[in-house]
Amino acid sequence: MAAAALQETSQRGTILVSTQRFKVGDLVFEEDALFDSSPALNPERTVLVSELCRLSRKGVLGVFTVAQHLAAIVVAELLTISDLKSKVLSKFHVPPTAEDVRLAKLALKSVAKSGLLPKVFSAYPELWRMYPQLVAVIAVNSFCSSYAGVDDGSEDMGLMLFDLTSRMNHGCRPNVAQTLDRSEQGVSHIQLVAARAIDVGDELNISYLYGGQNERFLVVERQRFLFRAWGFQCACERCSEELVAVADDAFANCTGVDLDAEDPDEVMYRQLLEQGVLEE
Repeated sequence: MAAAALQETSQRGTILVSTQRFKVGDLVFEEDALFDSSPALNPERTVLVSELCRLSRKGVLGVFTVAQHLAAIVVAELLTISDLKSKVLSKFHVPPTAEDVRLAKLALKSVAKSGLLPKVFSAYPELWRMYPQLVAVIAVNSFCSSYAGVDDGSEDMGLMLFDLTSRMNHGCRPNVAQTLDRSEQGVSHIQLVAARAIDVGDELNISYLYGGQNERFLVVERQRFLFRAWGFQCACERCSEELVAVADDAFANCTGVDLDAEDPDEVMYRQLLEQGVLEE
C-alpha cells in the first residue's frame, strides 16, 4: 500500500496526503530523482554552464537562473516527450509571461547558435514550444544538487526534480523532514521521514527553507524569502500565530497598551461588585 496519495482540493489544488499513520522517525516514503542536472555527473555540462553564464550577463535569461535553464535543457535530453508531459509539465508552476516566453526561447536559440544544444531539440521541435513551461516548472519544484552530498569545493549549478516529493507544499512547522543523497553510481535519492506524528488523511508538507533557515528566520524573513523564491505568501499555522504576535507587539509599542493586561472596565466592574455598589 502506498504511503501517500494525491488529493484534489477546491482551494489549494493538488496536495499530498498520508494514507497511513506514522510515528516520529518513521520512513514515510523515498524515491529517486527524475533527473539531476549537476555538472558533477557530466563534466561536459560545465561548458553549457559557462555559455549560460555569458547569456545571463547579457540579460538574455530573463527571470530564470542559469541553473534553471541548465536543468531544463538536461531534462529535455534525458526524458521522453511522454514523461516530460506526465511527470514534469503536469506539476504546479507560475505560468510564464509573454516576455518570459520570449526570453526563454531567445536563450535556447543562443545556446543552439553556440552548438551546445542537444540534438534532441532538432529531432523533436515540440520541445521548443514546451521549453518556457519546462523552465517555469523547474523554477518552483526543484532541489539543489549541492544538498545531495556534492562536496568538490565548487558551487554546484545542478538541480533535481522528484516525481512525488515535488507535490508537497511548504510548512514552517513541517510534519516531514527530507534527506538528500547521491549514490556512487550518480543516482540522486530522497528520503522523507516523519518529523511529527502523522495520521491518515493528514497533508504531508516539508520546509522549502534550508540550512536552518526555518528555525533561524523570523516570520517576516520567512515570508519575504518564500515569496521571492516561490511566489507565495505562507499562511501556515505557525506563520499565522507569529504574525498575530508581531501585530500585537507593534500595537502595544505604538499605543503603550499591554494586550495581555486585564480590561480596565472589567477590573472596575469587579471592584464595584465587591463593594456592593452593583449587583450581578
